[in-house]
This record gives sequence, C-alpha cells and structure tokens, in this order.
Amino acid sequence: MKQLRILLADDRPQMLALLQLVLEPDYTVVGTVEDGQSLIAAAQALRPDLVLTDIDMPLLNGIEATRELRTLLPDCRVIVHSSHDEPGVMAAAFAAGASGYLIKGSSQSLLSSIRAIVQHVWNQSGTQSMDDPATAHLWRDQRPQPVQQQHL
Repeated sequence: MKQLRILLADDRPQMLALLQLVLEPDYTVVGTVEDGQSLIAAAQALRPDLVLTDIDMPLLNGIEATRELRTLLPDCRVIVHSSHDEPGVMAAAFAAGASGYLIKGSSQSLLSSIRAIVQHVWNQSGTQSMDDPATAHLWRDQRPQPVQQQHL
C-alpha cells in the first residue's frame, strides 16, 4: 500500500516534532520546515502528496504559501493547521486553495482529524480508498471541496 507523503511546516520546532511523532508510522513525513519560503522550496524538491502548514510563519505566511503551492504543484493538497479560529482566516485559507483546516489543540485528536480530512480529499475525487495504489492517483485529478473545520 502507498503511504501518503507529508511535508510539515510550522515555525515552532516543538510543534514539528510533535506532528512528526503523531503522524508516523501511519504516514511518511518527507520533511519539516520552519518558514514559508522554505516550504515552497522543499515542496518543489520533495513533491509531497500533502502539506500540513501553520499560518503564522516567517518570510511567507501559510496562506500565501498555500496559494503559491497550488499554482506550482497543483497535485499537492494543503491542510492548514492553525490556532486561528476566525471565520475570515479560515475562508482566506480555503480561497488560497487549502483542502482542509484544523484548529490547533489536543494532539490526541490530531491524527484522527488528519485522517478524516485526508479521507475526505480522497473521497471527493471518487476514489475507492486513499490507500489503494490502483486508484490513489485519481484524487489528484480534481480540486476538492472545502472540508468543515475540525477542532482539535
């Protein structure tokens, strides 16, 4: 089975370490970065299936990085993971091309929330299973509909 390849972006190294610990071994974390410009460069080099990014990062914020990623790497999906719970911020993230939005909180529900959003992204394209190598590529052919916010 193909494991989803995830690139993590957050300006706090502790959060990156926690995310990586929670996500592995269910997913393959291909890299971690601490600013938006490094996110763009790493995504172009590593070609992840999914980027999990914070909004508040130096050099380029997560919303602008999402907008740029969707232009440069249209096959890559982006989930925003942020402490911002304002509707305007969430709307801006979706307008920039985010496939999902997670509000930071408890790490216990992080993995289940990410799984729910990833499954939703896969289901939006009509694939049978996100782990089915015969159909996993199909999700890349369609832009997903926004996912309801998930509180952590």
